[in-house]
Amino acid sequence: MKFGLSLILILVAGPSLSQTVPGLAHLLDTSEDARPLSVSIWYPSEAKASTSVGGNPVFEGVAAAPNAEFTHSALPLVIVSHGGLRSATDSGAWLSSSIARAGFVVAEVDAPHPDNAAAALNEIWQRPRDIRRVIDLVLADTTWGPRVNETMVSVAGFALGATAALSVGGAELDVASYLRSCAPDRKQHGPDCGWFAAQRVNMSATNPDGLAGMARDPRVTSVIAINPEYPEDLGSVPADIRKLSISLGKPESTSADGQQTPPFVVPQASIFDAFAVCTLAGPEILMEEEGDASICGVSSDARRAIHQDVSDAVISFLNGGAK
Repeated sequence: MKFGLSLILILVAGPSLSQTVPGLAHLLDTSEDARPLSVSIWYPSEAKASTSVGGNPVFEGVAAAPNAEFTHSALPLVIVSHGGLRSATDSGAWLSSSIARAGFVVAEVDAPHPDNAAAALNEIWQRPRDIRRVIDLVLADTTWGPRVNETMVSVAGFALGATAALSVGGAELDVASYLRSCAPDRKQHGPDCGWFAAQRVNMSATNPDGLAGMARDPRVTSVIAINPEYPEDLGSVPADIRKLSISLGKPESTSADGQQTPPFVVPQASIFDAFAVCTLAGPEILMEEEGDASICGVSSDARRAIHQDVSDAVISFLNGGAK
């Protein structure tokens, strides 16, 4: 699933200035020239909205208060990893904002997006590595390190980001099976096999050292996986890791990502509901640019309701709800 659009436009709708919203800050990791990471930090605040994040003519933005005062003691940290191979920047802002309002520091990671299938092959191991880099970055930062409880680190991800979340939580990737995910005899093909085939890219070209380096991050204590990609190639997370699986729509398999318990299912949803709420003009723009207005879902109200269901389930889990 290629989460994202070619649109890189600026949000035109303004936030409600009377709304109390989460604070927002940014960190940048330039330790790797070829893969700088931009991180949006969301946190609880009593400030009023002064900007909007993650919006464009297709998708509504999320209200925020940049550099609002931080008035809390150390809070649990949640890393949010975007989905798909070409996600828009801050595409998970709707979830990050909701989690922050519930009393968490949330770090949403945005990495350079691959512009061709050959580069995209290595995202399977780059995404977990990005998560580990962001944890390093936040904990080492002189401002944000003291503001988070390093013993309570969770990772939430959508699609390929969910696969990455499970990986850093200790779910092992069956590399041989993964490399065959586009094979003709495979019952369930990987989400990007058509793209790879069109550009004559073979899964076997995935960097073997990168795949070998995928491993559990011992700092991660719980994971939230929303419609993970390549679930049939993933093992189970260890018993000491708390895990919540969420399925937008009915899951294709009751044993996705090696889970021992059924996922939280939002039956009326689809994978497209991981996107933000669409603007009024969104469906028409999508028809012109992408040819698929269904990305906007049934209606804005229906998507807001789905986002609320997902946010409630995630927050309940983070606060110690059912495993």
